[in-house]
Amino acid sequence: MNVDAFLDWAHHGLTESEKARDYLQGRGISDAQMAAHRLGYIGEDYDVDPTQDANHGELCSDREKKHLWCDSCHFRSWSSTWEADEENGPKSRRPARRIRDSVVFPLTSYSGSHVGFQIRHLDRKEYDTFALHKRPEGFFFCNQANISAIWSTQTAVLVEGPGDHMIYERLVDKNVLGLTTSGAGKLQLRFLRRFAKKIVLILDRDKAGIEGAQSFIKQYSGEFEISCVKYPCLKEKDKDPGDYWKRVGDDRFRAYFKRAMAGVT
Repeated sequence: MNVDAFLDWAHHGLTESEKARDYLQGRGISDAQMAAHRLGYIGEDYDVDPTQDANHGELCSDREKKHLWCDSCHFRSWSSTWEADEENGPKSRRPARRIRDSVVFPLTSYSGSHVGFQIRHLDRKEYDTFALHKRPEGFFFCNQANISAIWSTQTAVLVEGPGDHMIYERLVDKNVLGLTTSGAGKLQLRFLRRFAKKIVLILDRDKAGIEGAQSFIKQYSGEFEISCVKYPCLKEKDKDPGDYWKRVGDDRFRAYFKRAMAGVT
């Protein structure tokens, strides 16, 4: 699975889709950020040729050993739907049909390599993630400007989703990383230990986010100076920073987090 080839294809799809760009702009993401982060859109089916994957082999035909498949076969299975088809039989695979009409957020290792991507459907609040099996480093939603800002400030702001990341990046500061989950993994911690002394948690205000923040503080308070910023929350309205932005807009979002960050850095 050539992730860069897919991301180039999806980014071109975004430039061709006004609907997808409107969706992202409506979530506080600028055109400049769409270009800088190489965001994409899946408007058509996308297939790969497993025979061109150096790791493709006999194990890829064993349905009981999916964890040993090559990345190309994993992508085809992960992205496909199975449909009845008069020409090809009752179970015909439609590669990438399951992920059509989704925007694409590249996932990047801290050395700058693309190792996967997260998708979100335009019409349904559905996320999913595809990541290469063999990768030497942890990944985040980020780009090199974010890594450089963390390196220079030794402070990393952790949010969950790419949308939250880009609103914070655009309005507050660039030293932010999208975890893509409510907790940091072991490989992500390897980067944080190397480059950051201070961690600021701005996780979702749902059960998973609250528990993720509590767990992070409990486990790593001896390694980092940790702060947790809790934005004003209306019950059932502001589950994440993106929801808070939708309610208050650019100016109030910027002012609130600028004040909050002044108190912890």
